[in-house]
Amino acid sequence: MEKIRVIQIGAGRFGASWMKVVCESDQAELAAVVDVVPENLQNASSIANLPASKLFTSLESAVQAVDADMVLIVTPPKTHKSIALQALRTGLHVVLEKPVTHSLEEAVELRQAGIQYGKKVMVSQNYRWRPSIQTLKRLLREEAVGRIGYIEYAFRRAVKIGGWRDEMNEVLLEDMSLHHFDLLRYLLDKEAVEVYAQSFRPHWSWFSGNPTASVNIRFEDDIRVHYFGSWVNKGAETTWNGDIRIVGDQGTIEMSQDQIRIWKDEENAAPIAVKLDELPYGGDRLASLHDFVQAIREDRTPLTSISDNIHTFGLTCAAIHSAQSDEKIRLNDFYGKMGVTL
Repeated sequence: MEKIRVIQIGAGRFGASWMKVVCESDQAELAAVVDVVPENLQNASSIANLPASKLFTSLESAVQAVDADMVLIVTPPKTHKSIALQALRTGLHVVLEKPVTHSLEEAVELRQAGIQYGKKVMVSQNYRWRPSIQTLKRLLREEAVGRIGYIEYAFRRAVKIGGWRDEMNEVLLEDMSLHHFDLLRYLLDKEAVEVYAQSFRPHWSWFSGNPTASVNIRFEDDIRVHYFGSWVNKGAETTWNGDIRIVGDQGTIEMSQDQIRIWKDEENAAPIAVKLDELPYGGDRLASLHDFVQAIREDRTPLTSISDNIHTFGLTCAAIHSAQSDEKIRLNDFYGKMGVTL
């Protein structure tokens, strides 16, 4: 079976790691790399063993020179919409790094463009494709602790990223919590109804914006979530997935350091350690890419399509608005005021 041919746009630090993922795939191959920075293209040549004839400074020149099936966009969010629209008009499927676009209005426009051009558009929410998360999903599907009442979610890390992220006003919510909000939607298979967020900048922070936030979310069926995250943490850290405590009417599931235990509502019951599910392709971005490739071949919707992900982005935008206005936000009212339909 022929591999799906990928034009990757953006070959900076994170783009370089994406190139390695594509090169590891037995389902996809790099047809070309596009970047406006000469040093990034030189690095791409070394990583992917690409000749100069497959390195370009614009998507337009790349599509004229090579045959491709899809683009992988690893550029700053403010550039996502214009690049993705150009790719769709050229007849290519699209995978974007998160966040999907710079604004919710742009995301709605891009979703519609995917429908108009009959191409698949997916946002890479790779955290879903991790063994611990897939195991949590299975346990909830099996109702391992009965009906869920509430969730406690903690994320604590200290990361000096650099680049454009350092200038984000709400860097944690927009660039990191978005992952965790997506996991909550995925695990619960429900949408958020209401959100109230407070964000702040500890005085020792190296970010110019707010790297710490406390968020209360009410999901459908009155499931409550308290989320606290910090990117300027001191002391013990969580994994990138965070620590999640899911409480139901028959017990509790706890994930800490990506290890899972279940406490059942039985007298003197000891916690039960849960073996993590094994995933094809090892999970993470390689599994996410594989799902997209298979979606193209089978003409189906990928798991993290833009139609699904726009709800994650909408929740994130509402949380940011709440943090900036100090108001509790009802999601439907928020979308209505913005004139968008999710």
